Amino acid sequence: MELVVNQELEFVPEPITVSNCENNGLLNSTYKSVVKENFSKATTKTVFGIRQRLKSSQFNTVNHTAVILKLSVFALVLVALF
Repeated sequence: MELVVNQELEFVPEPITVSNCENNGLLNSTYKSVVKENFSKATTKTVFGIRQRLKSSQFNTVNHTAVILKLSVFALVLVALF
């Protein structure tokens, strides 16, 4: 078995491809509208509705301690810079 080192290879040009792929996103508008409608109509009798009601109440409340702490750290950094 011999190894041929200087063998010329046949030149094959790479095919030029132009993709016509349009990026419309994962969700189409009809699907989005159905999902939004179902999300807004989630009743509290279902597990999903109960979880969403709990989450929304958590996000609507303001943690005053965290806000005061963040503002004080920001003020200290601002004073330290100047």
